Amino acid sequence: MGEIATYDFTPDPVSLLESNRNLGYSIEEAISDLIDNSLSAGATIISYEIHWNDGSPYFLLKDNGRGMSNINNELIDSFRLGSKNPLDERDPNDLGRFGFGMKTASLSQARVLTVITKKKDFPILGLSLDLNFIKTQNGKWLLRKINEDLFKVEFDFLAQLESGTIIRWDNWDRAPDTEVSLLSLISNINNYLGVCFHRFIENGISIKHHENPISAVSPIPYGEGSEQISTVTLSKNKNAKQTSFVLQHPKNWKEDYENSSRFNSFRLFDGFESQQGIYIYRCNRLLTPNGGWLGLLRKSNASKLARVVIDYPNDADELWSLDITKTNATIPLKFKSEIELLINITKAGSVSKIVRGNRSVAKRLTFNHSLIWKSTNDSEYNTYRYNVDLEHPIFKSFVNENKISEKDLLTLLTLISDNLPIAQIIENNDTDPSKHDRLWSRNELSESDLKIARILFQDQLQKSTKHVAFSWLLNFEPYCYFENQLKRELL
Repeated sequence: MGEIATYDFTPDPVSLLESNRNLGYSIEEAISDLIDNSLSAGATIISYEIHWNDGSPYFLLKDNGRGMSNINNELIDSFRLGSKNPLDERDPNDLGRFGFGMKTASLSQARVLTVITKKKDFPILGLSLDLNFIKTQNGKWLLRKINEDLFKVEFDFLAQLESGTIIRWDNWDRAPDTEVSLLSLISNINNYLGVCFHRFIENGISIKHHENPISAVSPIPYGEGSEQISTVTLSKNKNAKQTSFVLQHPKNWKEDYENSSRFNSFRLFDGFESQQGIYIYRCNRLLTPNGGWLGLLRKSNASKLARVVIDYPNDADELWSLDITKTNATIPLKFKSEIELLINITKAGSVSKIVRGNRSVAKRLTFNHSLIWKSTNDSEYNTYRYNVDLEHPIFKSFVNENKISEKDLLTLLTLISDNLPIAQIIENNDTDPSKHDRLWSRNELSESDLKIARILFQDQLQKSTKHVAFSWLLNFEPYCYFENQLKRELL
């Protein structure tokens, strides 16, 4: 048997590294990937810094983790693409997966990645991966040893620690081009990190911007902010579990959720309505800070109070199809039916709180003209129409009491119906739907409402018993929502 021919297909470093710059990292995701490495290295204090540096901005991430030495090429290996086999067994707390994170995350933002590190009882080391330098090396994968004098601040910082690591980005070509724009990133980064790593921060890990601590921000509000529905393990992976929550209805919010820390992520990103969905945690690190239903359900008003939390360990990464940026995971087909079942249960809990602030009684109304507003589909103009119902007992009573003529009432209600500010309602709902939810927060009828109720009740008493008259009244808005108050006033 002849010798098998072989062919060298070592990739060109420039082509591969330049291609890896476009894997889709945002700056928030890139920094999060670096923090994953710090946490895997046992760091308890992590901080990031952004420096404008007179128009030559640079970035630093510092930690007090185990650091690296030159024994067995430990530091050099950290620069290798694919330095970890994703199929290898790993520590349960290891947030890494592919061995790409530090490199791809950093190069997605800047052209020079420098690592300065100190391991206990070892000297401080520093190496740089410089894309512009590699371009001149005729296809060789070469790192540069750094000049300690140029990184004196970083060396002095590590000299005070038993161990730690500093990641630095220079030639930051994808940074904003003005100081104001660069510094405006900080708020978004802090919010993102506060959500992704909230469990770590809550458990004592310090994550800071310079010396300013970042607050933990849970997507599920604590205390009275949410109600836990259930917690179940997934049948085909006992180490994975899912927990469902339904948030408190906005009409019950007594605090300004925009400024209350208790409501946490209600004030972040696109608002609490858009934050509905599934939150997947891998080793306590949140992968999906923006929620969403991952294709299992469409975002809607009905499900806006629903949240489902899924926890899975890092030995199930392949099953969950975790991507390189560690910001996306796919629900395994084998779990889909179980998760869909819990989603539907959670959505039902959301719906029960949303229908006029849990006043689902309106859905049971069966009498004609029970509702004050009628909604119809106008086929001629292919549009919805909303009209006040002239035949509703309240308006009929105005005519019967000779307070207004039927003709004038019709003119008035038609004018109101035709000028309903639909566009303004839609715009306001897009801006802050919770303010519409709180429209029905009152718990009692006004005295003028009760006056009309008494008139209608007395009219019905002339035709039927007290019980029948009361039941009749409860079949109309707004009285159907205030049964207990009306019992006290009328019976």
